[in-house]
Amino acid sequence: MTDPANDYVGELTQIFINLGAAEDSAEVMARQLLKRAGQIAEERGISKVEATETLLKQVFEARQQA
Repeated sequence: MTDPANDYVGELTQIFINLGAAEDSAEVMARQLLKRAGQIAEERGISKVEATETLLKQVFEARQQA
């Protein structure tokens, strides 16, 4: 059985590419973000989707400040 989060790796990879990351780096970043989202979801008792959304907001905010 595969992890449903893997379905989103491609979409997140594209987001990071659109933000200027190289394709290979973008995929690593996407996988790391999903892994961290899983950890946060478990720690806080929230959905993985909610945790992923929170992390993406932080990425966008950091990008705007750069």
